[in-house]
Amino acid sequence: DVGTQVSGTIARIYVDYNDQVTRDQILAELDTSLFKAEVDNAEANVSNKEAAVEEAQAEYDRNLPIFKKGVISDFQFITTRVKLKTRQAELQSARAALQKARRNLEYAVIRSPIDGIVIAKNVEEGQTVAANFATPTLFEIAADLSHLEILVNVDESDIGEIKEGQKVQFEVQAYDGRVFGGVVKKIRLQPRLISNVVNYTVVVDAVNEDHVLLPGMTAEVDCVIAERSGVLLVRSAALQFQP
Repeated sequence: DVGTQVSGTIARIYVDYNDQVTRDQILAELDTSLFKAEVDNAEANVSNKEAAVEEAQAEYDRNLPIFKKGVISDFQFITTRVKLKTRQAELQSARAALQKARRNLEYAVIRSPIDGIVIAKNVEEGQTVAANFATPTLFEIAADLSHLEILVNVDESDIGEIKEGQKVQFEVQAYDGRVFGGVVKKIRLQPRLISNVVNYTVVVDAVNEDHVLLPGMTAEVDCVIAERSGVLLVRSAALQFQP
C-alpha cells in the first residue's frame, strides 16, 4: 500500500492500472505551492534567528572582558549569557522547522517503494487527500505476481489436521477443472467467527508462473492430509464377484 504523509490536492498522476513501476519512480505529485511557501517562510525565519544570534554573541563578547574587570555586575553578565543561549535555542528550533518543511515538500512527491505492478489506483487528479488522522492508500503495488498467497478459512474442527509445509490443491472458478498446487506457509493464531463458527486463517503459498491467477480470486482448497507412493492399484471390478 502506497500512501502519503502530507495532505493536499493531487496535481499529477503518472501511472495507471497494470503499469510496471520501479523503485523510487514517481507515481503522483501533490500541489506543492503551499509546501514551497512553508519552506520559504522557514528559511526566512532561520535567517532572522541567525541575525539574532550574531547580535547576542556580539553583546556577549563585548561584555565578557569588562565583566572580568568588574565593570558590570554578575546580574548584567548573566542576563547577556542567558540571552545568547536563548537566541541559539531559537535558531536550533527554526532550523528544525526548516528541515520539517523541506521534508514535507519531498513527501509531496509520491514514489514507488518497490519494483512491481500497479493493481489499484484509488485517487484521481484534483482529488484532495487528508493524512491528518490516517494515511490514505493511494496505490496498491504487487511486487511479484508469480507468487501469491491464499488466505484459507479453516474451521476449528479441521484445523488440527493442518500443518506448516503441508501440500494443498486448489481450484478457481475461472479455470474449471484445472488443479493448482501450493504449500501451507503459516497458520494464524487469531480466531475469526464466521457464521457462528470459529475459523482460523491458513496462509498458502502458491506458484503462479504463468500469471493466470489474479489477486482477489476465490479458491476452493483441499489440504493433503496424507499420501502414499508405490501402492498397488486394483480396479474395483476385480473385487466384485457375481455367481
